[in-house]
Amino acid sequence: MLEMKNIAKIYRTEAIATHALRDFDLSVADGEFVTVTGPSGSGKTTFLNIAGLLEDPTDGTYKLDGEEVGQLNDRAKSRIRNEKIGFIFQSFNLIPDLDVTDNIDVPLRYRGLPGAERSKRIRDALEIVGLASRQHHLPSQLSGGQQQRVAIARALAGRPRFLLADEPTGNLDSEMASQVIALLDDINAQGTTIIMVTHDMSLAGHGGREVRLLDGRLASPDDAETLAATGTGV
Repeated sequence: MLEMKNIAKIYRTEAIATHALRDFDLSVADGEFVTVTGPSGSGKTTFLNIAGLLEDPTDGTYKLDGEEVGQLNDRAKSRIRNEKIGFIFQSFNLIPDLDVTDNIDVPLRYRGLPGAERSKRIRDALEIVGLASRQHHLPSQLSGGQQQRVAIARALAGRPRFLLADEPTGNLDSEMASQVIALLDDINAQGTTIIMVTHDMSLAGHGGREVRLLDGRLASPDDAETLAATGTGV
């Protein structure tokens, strides 16, 4: 599903070059649930942006679903994002003056899908997340957990090959967080690949595999003491 080899990302200014990722290798198989952890500044956000085709790597190769995508032009990347990648954000990113149905419908309209197909996808997605009865509610009329489930439904309606979840429980209390994680488990069990970035160490071992980052690279056993000192180790 996803294969990165020797990925580097360098942010340059006139005075300094910052290596956000270096010699980064990662393979994620179809249907996996991978949790990405690490201290602040470890490269998690940069990894997520490259995986979601929001940024280009400075060096290295990135294959998504068998296709080299690391250096595609903007139009090609937009097409792949729209067709293959679903995004779930910590801040939900719902449009406040649109109801639940219309929030889910926006990205489907960009794909040019006919109205009947969009309506079916929206209904199916809302059934999965348990919010069919709230389809005409505004975001302000929903709890935080419900808003996150709308965000998940929006991602699912695009029928992505994989989901990128960026701190999906970061703005939720423990009960709502548990509900969202259970929902992601169900989605993964149905075959959707999920990569979840989180600071929450209670979720570090969630899913089938944990990947830990430190200083822009994959952490090794020798890094255990450093990770423990930052609260992200074992």
